[in-house]
Order: sequence, then structure tokens, then C-alpha cells
Amino acid sequence: MKNSIRLPALIALLLCGISQTANSVPVNSTYINNSATEIRGQLGQYARPTVYINQNACGEPSPTAFACGPNIISVGSSFLQAQENQHGNYVAKMVMAHEWGHSIQFTYNINNGAPYNELQADCTGGSFIRHAQNNLGYPSFLAGAVSSARAAADYGEHGTPAQRDYYTRWGYANGMLNCFNNLPRV
Repeated sequence: MKNSIRLPALIALLLCGISQTANSVPVNSTYINNSATEIRGQLGQYARPTVYINQNACGEPSPTAFACGPNIISVGSSFLQAQENQHGNYVAKMVMAHEWGHSIQFTYNINNGAPYNELQADCTGGSFIRHAQNNLGYPSFLAGAVSSARAAADYGEHGTPAQRDYYTRWGYANGMLNCFNNLPRV
């Protein structure tokens, strides 16, 4: 009797896991390149980096998401896929927009110091979410983006979870120009 109850429960759990994976947007080169084009549509007048996929273009030890100057953003498709699997569809777009924020900082020699460089980039990512929702027809993915930003907090260079949450939402509410002209210190 115990085995007959466990088997249906196991099958249900497996099917639930498969359906969640099946609902994740596949993050591949096409998705990343299309995302870069969308981000360039909002932020391209401020910086025009090339996005390198799975190349460790910034010399990082493993492909994650990294901006290493005004002209280079390096992303790993597996890292971005993990972000979407864990935090929700389209979160990879916010991660890339965050890195675009760093490219803008490099372009204009902006250095707010830690953790405000990261928080300003979070603000930029938040502003892209609003742009994607209002101009590109995406559903809001702010909650997933905030979850991702909070998970990347380190209480040092990247700020606290509460700060990452605040600045992502502030960028969403106030727009990209305010991220660079009126960024509050919280």
C-alpha cells in the first residue's frame, strides 16, 4: 500500500518539475542577441557595448554576466538560463541591462564607489523592465528581477538585499535618466 501511494506522488512531483522547466524561456544565443537589441533600443544612445556570449571576454573565471569597459559585456548562457529558471522568465534581460548600466558608467567615467556602482546598475536594469513592459509588450518581470538582484547581494560591493530591491524598483518607477542624475543614497 505504501509503495502504491508513493509512486503517484513521485510521478506528480516529476511532472510538476518538468512543466516548470518547460515553461522557462530558453536562453540561447538568439535570445541573448535579441535582448541586446532590445536593450540597445533604450540605452544605446548612452553606451553601445558588444555582447560576447560564452567567451569569458572580460577574463572572468566562469561565464556569468560582466561588463569590463564601455565596449564589452560578457555573458554566459548557462548563467542567464539559471537566473530565469530560478527567478522567472525575462530576468536575463534585466541582468543584461544591469551590465549595460556598468557600460554607461565606463563610458562616462562614473564611479560612485561601492556599493553605489552596483546599485546604479540595478536602477538601470529596473528602468529597462519598465521600458520592456511599456514599449516592447512584455509582462512585468519586476518581481523576478528583484528576486535575482536580492540573491546577488553580498553586503559589500553589491550592497544589501534591501538596497538591491530598492534600487531596482526605483529605476522601474523613475526611469533611466534619474538613475544617472538623481540617484538617492539609501
